[in-house]
Amino acid sequence: MLRILYLFLLIPLLWSYWKVLQRLRGERLALTPILGWMAGLGYFLVAPLTLLVLNGGYTIPPFYDANSSYASLDLSNGRYFLPMLVVWLALLFSFQAVMILTPEPGKDKLNHELPINEQKLKRILFVTFGLALVDYAVTIRVLGGLESFLAAHWYYRQDEMFTRFGDAYVLYARLSQANSIVFTAAAAIYTSRQLQRRRMEWGWSALIVFALLLQMVMSGNRIFIALYGLSFLVSCWFYRRKRPIFLLLALSPAILLLFSAWSYFRHDLTTIAEDIPTYTEADLGNRVMTTLMDTTEGVSVVQVFHIVNDFGSKFDYFYGLTYSKAVTFVLPRSLYPNKPQNFPVLIAKLYEPGEVTSFGTTQLGELYANFGPFSVLVLPFITVLILLLSGKLARKYEEHSLVSAALFVLLIWYARSSFEDNFVTFLLALLLIWGLKLERGLCVPNQPELA
Repeated sequence: MLRILYLFLLIPLLWSYWKVLQRLRGERLALTPILGWMAGLGYFLVAPLTLLVLNGGYTIPPFYDANSSYASLDLSNGRYFLPMLVVWLALLFSFQAVMILTPEPGKDKLNHELPINEQKLKRILFVTFGLALVDYAVTIRVLGGLESFLAAHWYYRQDEMFTRFGDAYVLYARLSQANSIVFTAAAAIYTSRQLQRRRMEWGWSALIVFALLLQMVMSGNRIFIALYGLSFLVSCWFYRRKRPIFLLLALSPAILLLFSAWSYFRHDLTTIAEDIPTYTEADLGNRVMTTLMDTTEGVSVVQVFHIVNDFGSKFDYFYGLTYSKAVTFVLPRSLYPNKPQNFPVLIAKLYEPGEVTSFGTTQLGELYANFGPFSVLVLPFITVLILLLSGKLARKYEEHSLVSAALFVLLIWYARSSFEDNFVTFLLALLLIWGLKLERGLCVPNQPELA
């Protein structure tokens, strides 16, 4: 009975989301902060929620050895009605806020971009990729060589580096992450321009994909290639390029399998050959559902349901503590020994006690863990702020085209991760853009605009 109710709730939610996308498609710019935020909510919240409703819930396969406190979600159980209502209302209010505050485009309104200096854009890609290569070389050397690096667990090696170098490594890692964001933003602009003009420079496109795949191997993290992939899809949709979308759909089974399997293979890159049969023969339950949940980070939404049930009763609310990290980040632990840990680590300690790990529970999960039921209103409020910021940047696009694209990329990620992580990354990305003068000469507003 509840499953039927949830199916009926899903219909207006999906309709509202589609109407929002159609409204934003009428804007003159593609890579805007608000469209990035909507893409992030769609991929990391709406898509997993739809999968959960259609499947009646989800259980993380025993193969992944997840703690029973969050490993299962049965939507036929009435105890999950309140979490469903919280997620549904927060998303619905967010979409309706955009619908109300975004005017309908005129019938004669055309999507266009201000001209971009492509040579300058290529230099940005070259510089940021060069900085990434230096970062990779330093990391491999510090960890004792290539063999030691490949054998090291992608997450534990970060913990080892922090133990050895303390706050200096945290700042270094953040700068590296900010550089990856700037590269991904520049790559998104470049690809969007190529799609708009129906002209692809395959050499540079191949370099972008290679750089992002290398980043995934070096960091163990899939997020940057996922952010680029989502920006590619958004640009295809925005400029009505159907052929690349059909090509991606044809390749999607292989892409989804790769993304799902990578979460298992990345623990030790020297044993991939041995791990392939282990993974393919493992009991993963419904493999299609598991692959889709892995690819969309759908377990994060499962965790949101448990957070709504557990906080305020089993666990105390954080009352804004994890958001204060955006301010206290600048203080080294030598001066502030009791500085709180970030939200992904704090929530992992509650649900995986004793394990060295972190959880991403979507921005809605962090909001509820801090503010409880008020998160139903706070998420739409954040959406309105992003919409206002997006409009302001659109009016000054000639000056802030790269910043706007960086926010587009970051806000996709923000839907999945913590506020502090994205806020600090954005500040450091701004510092890189300003310090390296990456936006200077990027836009050429005196040239004729493209229709």
